[in-house]
Amino acid sequence: MADEPSIQHATPPASTNEQTPEIFKLNNDCLECIFERLQDLRSEVAFARVCQRFQWVCLNRWRSSHIYDQLDMEKWRELLPNYDDLCYFIKQMRPFIRHITVSSCLCTLLKDLEEMQIYVLPNLTSFYYDPEDVDCYPSDRSICKMAKMMPNLLRLRLTTPIQGRYLSNFRHLQELHLYEDQHKAYELQQEYLDEVCSQLPNLQVLDIRMYDVISKLRLNNCVAYLNNLTILKLNLATLKTVLAEVLKLPALKQLIVLLDTEFCIPVSASVDTYDHKIREVHEFYEIMERKAPDIIGFAVDGYYMPLEPGWDADLSIWSYRKLQRLAICSWTHAVDVLERYTCMTNLQLLCLRNWTKMCDDVLLKFIEMCPKLHHLDVSYCRELTPNFLQRALNILKKREPNKQNNRFSRKPPLLIYYVLCGFEDYVDLKDLKRSPEYKDYILFMDAFPVSSERGLSFVDRGYQFDFD
Repeated sequence: MADEPSIQHATPPASTNEQTPEIFKLNNDCLECIFERLQDLRSEVAFARVCQRFQWVCLNRWRSSHIYDQLDMEKWRELLPNYDDLCYFIKQMRPFIRHITVSSCLCTLLKDLEEMQIYVLPNLTSFYYDPEDVDCYPSDRSICKMAKMMPNLLRLRLTTPIQGRYLSNFRHLQELHLYEDQHKAYELQQEYLDEVCSQLPNLQVLDIRMYDVISKLRLNNCVAYLNNLTILKLNLATLKTVLAEVLKLPALKQLIVLLDTEFCIPVSASVDTYDHKIREVHEFYEIMERKAPDIIGFAVDGYYMPLEPGWDADLSIWSYRKLQRLAICSWTHAVDVLERYTCMTNLQLLCLRNWTKMCDDVLLKFIEMCPKLHHLDVSYCRELTPNFLQRALNILKKREPNKQNNRFSRKPPLLIYYVLCGFEDYVDLKDLKRSPEYKDYILFMDAFPVSSERGLSFVDRGYQFDFD
């Protein structure tokens, strides 16, 4: 690899017969204006390599823009096809790189960085490995190298199979995500899970779900070390033996449970016609009972856990009425069972995606009774009608009749997520997204909000609880 040019002075030396170029007489503000007019990163790097002063101007702009906080080797290679330029740029940005997302082979990335003499990324806090090649598994050696190269890593996500050796070398790790809703050849080994829990005292988020088989991991030797854990995502099989201990964790704010997929099919039943829906509900009810005073949200996947009608009539949560987030999806029950939730006047988020019998009247009761409601997901609810929209608008206008004339209204508009619902075509036909009548009261959303794995607090094949 060619050595990086060594530049020792801010301006080139001027002999008695040679005048200093005019550009070196400009102040830094002018140099920054020149930098802003450069057309691409290649030109910026060429500008930066002239002298230390130009380098300082460029580096200051790169840092302040935050465009290059995330290292994307493939993208940067396209922007800087000259290898020397690429090496120079990465060396300059090394102290400021905070995130890495990798879709190629991890071993190749680490090798490339070593060849560029990048041995430590001191301020890297987030690493996300999701390779396009499903067979490109990270080796133990690669994980060990990563831990040395990224000593201050806080968030790590690995979606490929991994044994787990050397994960505990990330001493400052706060989040560990090992979930992928695809087939995995094997899961984390128990001894290395024990090491992670016992040796990483700052751990706040732990995701050890296994999607397509019953997880063999157990937390029996780990719970005592998880006092700082705020989010736990695991399989039901892992939770069963430590449920009581997990619910006593002092910092726990969210618990997401993935139901397992192996079934005991009777000999007399046909594999093709056997109802494979999962109905293990004991732990679900126990959480509802034990944590009732602290529950501010829960989500249920009604397809895999089709609870019986009336399942929620006697829940302890009714005494506290603290729900802020509610997601009950893929339900076939009569819609009137939802009316009891209109008493939750603190409700901010309501996700009723894919209810086969959803109707306008019940939704309107939520809009009328829950003044804090901000997110409403009715995607795939095909029985809804365009009449719902005008009626909902009338309710919101009565609540805040002068909102359109009040620029400082405190209440944000209601966000409705409406993909493939009964009024989707009407919204598009009437162009309601840009309607001045609706804009201060209702916004129509195509994409689902952040902070959920699949849409608006929707859980895939399981349930979720949020605690106060």
